[in-house]
Amino acid sequence: MPKSGEHAVHTAPTVAVGYSFTGELLLLDLAAGTVTSLLPHPRQVRSLAWRDARTLDFVLAPPDDWENPQAHTQGHPCTAVRDDWMAPAALRPQETAAPAAPFSPAPDRRPPEEILDDLSGGRREPRRQVWAVEPLPDGQILAASERIALECWEPSGRRAFTVPDAAGGRQIQVMPDGGSAWVVLNSQTRRTQDGWERSSGSAARFSLADGARTTVLTPGFSLALAARADGWLALRDVDFTSTVHETLLVSPSGEESGRVRLGKFDLFNHPFTVRHSPELFFLRGEGRGDVEGKRVARLDPLTHAVTDLFPLEWDSARDGHLFGGPVAYICDAAGEALVHGGAVHNGRGLLPGNAFVVRRALPGGSPTWVFTTDHNVTSLDVADGTVYAAFTSGTVVALDAITGATRWSHPLRVGANPAIALSLTAPSPGRVVLGTTDGRILDCAVP
Repeated sequence: MPKSGEHAVHTAPTVAVGYSFTGELLLLDLAAGTVTSLLPHPRQVRSLAWRDARTLDFVLAPPDDWENPQAHTQGHPCTAVRDDWMAPAALRPQETAAPAAPFSPAPDRRPPEEILDDLSGGRREPRRQVWAVEPLPDGQILAASERIALECWEPSGRRAFTVPDAAGGRQIQVMPDGGSAWVVLNSQTRRTQDGWERSSGSAARFSLADGARTTVLTPGFSLALAARADGWLALRDVDFTSTVHETLLVSPSGEESGRVRLGKFDLFNHPFTVRHSPELFFLRGEGRGDVEGKRVARLDPLTHAVTDLFPLEWDSARDGHLFGGPVAYICDAAGEALVHGGAVHNGRGLLPGNAFVVRRALPGGSPTWVFTTDHNVTSLDVADGTVYAAFTSGTVVALDAITGATRWSHPLRVGANPAIALSLTAPSPGRVVLGTTDGRILDCAVP
């Protein structure tokens, strides 16, 4: 959250963003519209304050809570000093190295929303992360974001409807009838004295004529949606504390059609949502809580049969622990395939070259090509022989779907401001629609 002294507000505004022990410390130049990332590595910043015009005090969270049960109540108090904060380099290692100490937020700390409301004179309309975008054939664009289950924008830029929701939408699946869409609503998590407590998620079906909610499914667990192009849905239990591990099957008509056990869902390892898919695909794991040995599997919603197709790791020599990511199904001159993003796990974090986009032939999973990168893939789609992928660096890349060759690569900017795409769809040749981390929806013409 922003927190600074009176002098610093005018000379060097700072913002800390983070979640689950990762984050950034950003320095904003409001005149030039530029952003400088100060931390050499991702780290959650728990508080920050300007001591004077030269001195910034901040508290870093511990790197993780894997082997530190006190991590949620500790912080590393750090200080950085600069004569000129308008053109700073990244913080030096000695400026971010400090012993851990007990930490708790100041009881009188103002919420970020109040600070931003004051700065805007009450004219601010909050816009938050756009988790999903889906263009419609008539030019309208659907979006799901923080605190909004579903909204619909017309080609003119006018908002046709919006459905507020405290939890917010996470996934959108437009049904084959074109008149309705399912939206996965986020489950909310809060920390209690007994540990983390997660509320159950839900999936709601909305009319695309006016945003009316026509059906709501609450299977009793936090969920992620997998879909087939013909309208079959699978709502998977993604609560990593769950002992049931059920997946609820939903027919194209919206009726519950039984439950199947796919194994435990691991929060950081198992995302594998497939666009344009003729099948219901999932990741399943084995060993150490189903984290390791992940395999791509297929589920038949009629027979409930689950078939393991191939290991997620294709390099037997590396034998790596791979994270799942966004996926798109493709069928072209090279055959059927899944194009998916992901990363190779390393205890030191994401190392250079450890993120990737890969094309895997179906049904055996052999890699046709691999595109490696230094930044995680946030979203991808395939259209007219091109794979479009967005990365946490703010770059959008176009790859030849058959060869993997780079067609172009561009940093995403809105005016002078850099942006990061959290969601991406490619509805037609030469067009990409993006939802950003700062709440924008971008309809872009591309080469």
